[in-house]
Amino acid sequence: MLYPQYVFDGTTEKLLTLNYSLNRLDFYNLEEGYLENSIYYDPNLDYRKISGYSFFNEDSIFLINEFNELFLTNSEGEIRIKTNLKSADVPGKPHIVPGHLDLVVSGNHLEIANYFIAQKGSSSIIRIQNWNDETIEPICPIEDEYVEGFHGIFEYLYWSYQQVGQCYYVNWPTSNSVYKYDRNWKFEKKINLEGKGQKKNRMILKKGLSQDDLKQKPSISEMMDISSNYTSNFVFVNLLYNPYKEEFYRIVGYPIFNGVIDIFQTGLENLKRNYSVMVFDKAFKFKDEYAIPYDQYLIKYGAYFVTKDGLAIQRENADHDDIAVFEVYQF
Repeated sequence: MLYPQYVFDGTTEKLLTLNYSLNRLDFYNLEEGYLENSIYYDPNLDYRKISGYSFFNEDSIFLINEFNELFLTNSEGEIRIKTNLKSADVPGKPHIVPGHLDLVVSGNHLEIANYFIAQKGSSSIIRIQNWNDETIEPICPIEDEYVEGFHGIFEYLYWSYQQVGQCYYVNWPTSNSVYKYDRNWKFEKKINLEGKGQKKNRMILKKGLSQDDLKQKPSISEMMDISSNYTSNFVFVNLLYNPYKEEFYRIVGYPIFNGVIDIFQTGLENLKRNYSVMVFDKAFKFKDEYAIPYDQYLIKYGAYFVTKDGLAIQRENADHDDIAVFEVYQF
């Protein structure tokens, strides 16, 4: 399932997903396991192709399409407000992914994440100050110290964040630390999260490169280094907060191969990782780390979400690919 979002109203658990091929949002009754309803967005009209969403309530459903247009809609599929997020002052691509890059509503403004599809660059946040005059400003381009260099290109998203109270906790796939920011995206501190055993990664390029350098395509030697880095490094897939249990989950992918391997010849589909989940309390005190059975779950596709009971992860189900099966890990 693509981009699952868990919704619990105190009595009923629902799961929302983006049905990309049919351009619609699907609403499932999670307890009974059936499709309750769908909202279809005609790609031939204003919506075009939907690429991300965030559900707040039936009157506030945010959508973003492949043309960087943001919509505020409702459960009837009506467009209430529309604006274009693409700005020459904000490089990258704005995106919304539940549980990874959540849209943030704060007071009278919205905040939407940018991420880079290319090999090099830094992410940022777009702030929409006023829907009426479509005032858009970039805030908090990520500083050099934030990523401490360039690690590679082959993971799903470069970064993800969780808003907890008045703070943001930001996860980078190749950093064993998370970064704490205040409500205005001012850096506060770096928090090391080792779990069981050291999980340190090797960088490819050092910080200090100019912006012009970062925009250049990598050389052949860099691409080979990227290839080796991908297989020999840990991948910190995501940092998730469970508000029902007041604990953090950090999903970790283990190195595939410690030698030099050309992944362009091997094929990405043949490179499979072992995964574990590190569990921390609200103050980031380490509680335990749990191994996930090998090659049984769709972790690398982002098919997981937090519930009131724990962490739900979608299983591989090749024999019945029209049925999604989730298992809930209670830590």
